[in-house]
Amino acid sequence: MTDIQLLEIAQKAGFIAAMIPAKDIPVDGSFRKFCEDNLCGNYNANYSCPPACGAVEEVHNRLFSADKALVLQTIHEIGSYENKEAILTSKKDLNYAILKLTESLRREGHNCFCLGYGGCPLCDPCRQVEGMPCAFPEKRISCMSAYCIDVGKLAGKCGLEFAWVPEKLFLFGMIVLRENI
Repeated sequence: MTDIQLLEIAQKAGFIAAMIPAKDIPVDGSFRKFCEDNLCGNYNANYSCPPACGAVEEVHNRLFSADKALVLQTIHEIGSYENKEAILTSKKDLNYAILKLTESLRREGHNCFCLGYGGCPLCDPCRQVEGMPCAFPEKRISCMSAYCIDVGKLAGKCGLEFAWVPEKLFLFGMIVLRENI
């Protein structure tokens, strides 16, 4: 499947999309501290988040061993950052849409994994909390933050809009593809 076809599929799925070589994804290992601050509550409580998702070097190796990434964006009118329900719904919708698109691409034969916003939502709570193995290790979605991706720089490299404005929520995710299976 060509990059143009991948972009068209992503757009039909409701995303604003761009392609980027995996080697060009901007990362900053110092971002891991944001996960360690545990403001989202997923640190050491979700298999898709640190420390279970891997050390910074491990996740960067996983990213950069791929060929390219389909960068996905959604923009939501939320009125203000005080609208917590709209924000949570938007993030949840983003992750499920990315998971659905990833599964579709896998059925087409693509070797890929996905990143979204926040921890994986497939099990609530994550089985890590109970010390049980992940029920969906091949399906889980990690957070862009867990991979220390500089989303602002990524948006710029991809020509996508990004801003911190109270009335709009700019959300990003990606599907990372390996061409050689």
